[in-house]
Amino acid sequence: MLCTETGPVGGFPLPRSHRSRVARPLAYLFVAGACFATPLAPWVRTALGGDRAKERPLPTLRADSVRNFTLDDLDGTKHALADAKDAKVIVLAWTAPGCPVAMVYVPRLAALAKTYAPKGVRFFGMDSDAEAPVEDLKAQVRRGEIPYPILLDRDGAIAQRLDVATTTTVVVLDANWRIRYRGAVDDQYAVGSRKDKAEHAWLVDALEAVLSRQPVEVETTKAPGCPITFAKARTTEPAASGAAPTWSGDVAAIVHRKCVQCHQPDQGAPFSLRTFEDARSRTATMRAAVADDRMPPWHAVGPKGQWANDRRLDPTEKSALLAWVDAGAPEGDKARTPEPPPLLGKDAWTIGTPDAVFAFAEPQKVPADGVVPYRYVEVKTDFPEDRWVSAVEVRPGAPDVVHHVLVAFAPPGRRGRQAAFLPTTGFFAAMVPGGRGLVYPEGMAKKLPKGATLLFQIHYTPNGIAQEDVTRIGLRFAKETPEREVFTAGAMAIQLDIPPGEANYVTRAALPVPWDVRVLTFMPHMHVRGTSFRYGWWKLGQEEKVLCDVPKYDFNWQTPYRLTEPVAIPKGSLLRCVATFDNSAANPYNPDPTARVTWGDQTWDEMMIGYLDYVRDDDGGNPRKKAAEAK
Repeated sequence: MLCTETGPVGGFPLPRSHRSRVARPLAYLFVAGACFATPLAPWVRTALGGDRAKERPLPTLRADSVRNFTLDDLDGTKHALADAKDAKVIVLAWTAPGCPVAMVYVPRLAALAKTYAPKGVRFFGMDSDAEAPVEDLKAQVRRGEIPYPILLDRDGAIAQRLDVATTTTVVVLDANWRIRYRGAVDDQYAVGSRKDKAEHAWLVDALEAVLSRQPVEVETTKAPGCPITFAKARTTEPAASGAAPTWSGDVAAIVHRKCVQCHQPDQGAPFSLRTFEDARSRTATMRAAVADDRMPPWHAVGPKGQWANDRRLDPTEKSALLAWVDAGAPEGDKARTPEPPPLLGKDAWTIGTPDAVFAFAEPQKVPADGVVPYRYVEVKTDFPEDRWVSAVEVRPGAPDVVHHVLVAFAPPGRRGRQAAFLPTTGFFAAMVPGGRGLVYPEGMAKKLPKGATLLFQIHYTPNGIAQEDVTRIGLRFAKETPEREVFTAGAMAIQLDIPPGEANYVTRAALPVPWDVRVLTFMPHMHVRGTSFRYGWWKLGQEEKVLCDVPKYDFNWQTPYRLTEPVAIPKGSLLRCVATFDNSAANPYNPDPTARVTWGDQTWDEMMIGYLDYVRDDDGGNPRKKAAEAK
């Protein structure tokens, strides 16, 4: 007879004719008895602490029961599954510090643990990442007010035994330690998306079913979250010629160049990648994101060198990162490791020291979870004269929960939230995921009208910890009147009317070009149903020329695509934009495939705007000349 960690295997199969209410338990007793008659029987006493087996008996084990285990918590206290002998239900809830989806479920799991404790449900947190910092886990417990212990499954044995691969998985065991449910808590949050509310509460449904001794209707779902980085054999030896890439020899330089701008403390990314230890503890997440081209985030196509802020990995860099992970993340020669870039710091400005800084008068409170409608905050400037802005940067006070910020200016007497952000009115600046401050080319600047009020539109995305945000905007002023004024314009399709379930809704917008212009930046804007966006320009008698093509638009990364060299568009041309939307159930980001969707500023509405920054090449776009003529 062969015994496994989940019970006896290799016993006699039960004939169909014997699968009755009488034959089944008798057969299990026979098989279990044969199993515990083997040399593995002392395990029972060992797992329970010797003779304690008599005072704390195991539950009635079945062929599909989970085997007892003992793990340390964050303070080194040992916990055994057998310690919960009086529990009617046990929940093993996987988590990991730095995983955005796992973090946002912390308050929900904590609340469920408190609600169900009087009903006999016992929760254990589980962390199976090989090198997750204990201090980070302790901070997660404090901030999330987690009422149950977090157990350290450092070798990943329990996770792999129970077929757990992601950091949001929950496993529900009944009083006999049988797995009754394994999968997601619910369907509200996923990687890169969130719903207004959960449509399926799988964990709660499983708990209620087990407590009432009913079958669990849905026994398995796919849990979102970060892949667990299981322990692997690693080497610090220098790589031989032709061997796998090492952190010191190849990988650190790539990560520092393409990732660390965001993946460092206080810069919005959920974890740091500055050091070998940082990266080694995130190899599973890194591999999944790089292999799927989700990281570094970039969605426009075009030849290398076209975009000044291009974050794409070239094929050699991508291959090196994947090979490094697959080889067990070797460190290589530590002495050759390049120094990571300097820390930016929460209060640092990438544009240099601003000449003026404006901030929210009152902090914005962001809840621990849920969906937060766009917030609008007004900040007065009260400059007595027009100011020429040569650089601008928006810095959130709580970068972990600020998805993006748009800033418009409203001159005195002009009101209206949505109107302010239209490209024909006062669009002024933005902070988007992965973006930094904007410095205009030499001799160019944007005008901020005297007495203008700045209107901030903020998209908050809760991450499991209630926070307060005070966003700031820093401005640097040109030392003299610029030679070229930077304008923002855009093509819009405000007539949007997307039918329910429509998987390929196409809309177009156009903008006449009345002057010779040079385009500096493109920034397409749609919401969660947007799937592609393309800019082009056309002139009578000529074929349309593509300016910027984003075939896989992602609302989570509203990147401004900044040209290395401005593109000239001649007077009399037509700027044309084409966008597609997916309102079907196949779109994982779609909050409601049954809704007819029209124009609106909230995430569950839609927009189609092709923003662009440009300068005019005629005298009308030369403030310096106009100022001289005025004198």
